[in-house]
Amino acid sequence: MFRRRRQTAPVLLAPAPELSSEALFELINNKLTDIIGASGEWTLVRRADGDTDEIFHTMLSRQIAGELTRTVEDGRDALRNEPGTEPSALSWNPAPVAVWADQNRTDQNRADAPRSAHAETASHRAVA
Repeated sequence: MFRRRRQTAPVLLAPAPELSSEALFELINNKLTDIIGASGEWTLVRRADGDTDEIFHTMLSRQIAGELTRTVEDGRDALRNEPGTEPSALSWNPAPVAVWADQNRTDQNRADAPRSAHAETASHRAVA
């Protein structure tokens, strides 16, 4: 008559691993060094009043922002996939749900079944 209402348990998600401030700084610093460092792809020159390369500077800043974003995403992915985190697949094979009680007995019954069926057919032919 009186039953408890079933309530679904709240789903608790594990917090996503986050990069520390130091790790984020190192990632960005290393990437900027690769792009504009001493042996980087680009050199930096202070802007003068007569510079008219606005399109070039806009494209370069977008390229640098894109590369920094990819670097941060790669750092997060590496942090999520490091050892110690839970795998997304089982590391073991689950046991079967149903198992025959006596495996040898069922194998003998299967092996004997064609012989007994053949014997019955032969006896019916002999009678006819």
